[in-house]
Amino acid sequence: MGEEKTTPETEKKPDHPDRSQLNAFENFYEKFSKVPLKYIDIFIGVCVAALVIVVLVGILKSKGIL
Repeated sequence: MGEEKTTPETEKKPDHPDRSQLNAFENFYEKFSKVPLKYIDIFIGVCVAALVIVVLVGILKSKGIL
């Protein structure tokens, strides 16, 4: 009655999902797909550590310790 035939071409799903279906972290990693994930994680860790150090130095300066 109105059934559509499925062919191997219509059954295949793309390797990369639609960007609207990804969350923020997946979108970020998708942009750097050629860079190893290990290096991206190390970079994020260094940025977080630097942010913590900057905040701690600011707190210590405001209390007059530094």
